[in-house]
Amino acid sequence: MNDTHFDQGRTLSRRAAFGLAAGAAGLALGARPAFAAEKIRIALATKTWWPSVIAEVAAKEGLFTRAGVDAELTVYRSGGEAFEALAAGATDMITGLVPQMATGRRRGVNTKIVALAADANTGWKLLVRTNSPIRSMADVAGKKVGITAAGSLSDFMALWSRTNYKIDFTSVPLGGGGLVPNLLSGNVDAAIVYSPLSFQMLQRGQAREIEDFAKTIPPHLAVGWATTDAIIDGRKDLLRASLRALYGAVAHMRSNRDAAIATIAEVNGIPAAVAAQEYEETFLKLSTDGRFTLDQTRVALDLARIGGFQNLASAEEIVTMEFTPVSLAA
Repeated sequence: MNDTHFDQGRTLSRRAAFGLAAGAAGLALGARPAFAAEKIRIALATKTWWPSVIAEVAAKEGLFTRAGVDAELTVYRSGGEAFEALAAGATDMITGLVPQMATGRRRGVNTKIVALAADANTGWKLLVRTNSPIRSMADVAGKKVGITAAGSLSDFMALWSRTNYKIDFTSVPLGGGGLVPNLLSGNVDAAIVYSPLSFQMLQRGQAREIEDFAKTIPPHLAVGWATTDAIIDGRKDLLRASLRALYGAVAHMRSNRDAAIATIAEVNGIPAAVAAQEYEETFLKLSTDGRFTLDQTRVALDLARIGGFQNLASAEEIVTMEFTPVSLAA
């Protein structure tokens, strides 16, 4: 686990300059709720992935504060580590995956997805070096493929690829920060890379795209904000307020394109052109109200089974729609 913690009001990068547009920032958040500010610990799978930017904007623009929430943001090395932290009681909320919720519940880890974040794996690609002899998924057979960690979204895509293409390869856990350097150095033959890193490598000519998972995997409950049954049952107001701040940040970014692109570039340390692609292909496709269906959850479960996951809890056991659609009104 990365031991860097970020208190409410401080940015993840400590550098981002996000211009405040008063109307959008307030965005019907209204006055602070009657209850006193409560702390919620939010685990972020890795710094250079869109949930970290969303959480940073919510903190920097005061959306957590306006919602009466004291948010503690912690960056982990992968989604698998973030889920482990949730299971261990070390954090309160993560961006979770259906396979995590479904396998975890069968093992006594009582967590649920409470709101849809994204219905596609936008920006997630299987990349190889530009001079690689690999030209198709069939060529990946027998190779070493970099992923962030076991139990992560990249691990799911690796499992899905094995089954979907009937090939076998070795998954190598590298952490979010290890994907690009290990691919470029040749320590792995390919890597499953998330945006904006995938966009940056392609724009720089450092890599070639073999697979675009946003296109090959059907729409489903791809990523959702998740928490524990204890918080769902006992801290409903805090959960609603936290979601209000997070989706308020999504709305804020959609309403302030230039400032949003500047923040994406600053937080991730990427050129404006890469940040613009990330904004268009990822941020504009995020859910604006968290609404989802059981059918979307069932599709995600079917995809998990294709990926080799077994003994999964049912859709009804791993989600709740009590908190959606997320209202931006206080």
